[in-house]
Amino acid sequence: MSEREEKQLYTLAEFFELVGERRMELYEGVPVLMAPASYEHEGVVANVIGEITFALKGSPCFVFGSNLQVVFLFQDEQKGKENVTVLPDISVVCEKEKLRNKRCYGAPDLVVEVLSPSTARNDRLLKRYYYEKAGVKEYWIVDYQHQTIEKYVLYNDCLQLEEVYDAQNDHFASTLFPNIQFSTHDIFSFLDI
Repeated sequence: MSEREEKQLYTLAEFFELVGERRMELYEGVPVLMAPASYEHEGVVANVIGEITFALKGSPCFVFGSNLQVVFLFQDEQKGKENVTVLPDISVVCEKEKLRNKRCYGAPDLVVEVLSPSTARNDRLLKRYYYEKAGVKEYWIVDYQHQTIEKYVLYNDCLQLEEVYDAQNDHFASTLFPNIQFSTHDIFSFLDI
């Protein structure tokens, strides 16, 4: 990305023109280039997608990996900022009408972010704020380094930590999708090899 691209604030239309095939997110007008993920990150993403896909088979919901652009069309009155585009590691969308023009417009029902050292702060703070504001009903933060999964559920327009799953609390269960249940050991087991 050129120095000009880094310093300029972009509208949504300008961002879509800029991004092309590059993996980028837009945070309140500021484009953010996404770095390639590690094998640990991608292995965990693959395992979680497998569990979710199996559990939701036959449902009206769609499961997507990190190439689905999710567009939040909102404005922050205090900051005067608007429009955010993110690439969640995993999205589950149950309203097909949100899917158009190769993107998702509006909040997925479930979002999963797998932490990387370079993205952990954004996933925990900034993106969690965006997901909450957009109305994501359930948000998981998966930390492969500590082998934990934090489950946040939207209550009264606020994503609240409902449960932390780890080696001692191994049986993960989604609140929004009761069929999604798995062992955290199975998600992280390949890391022990």
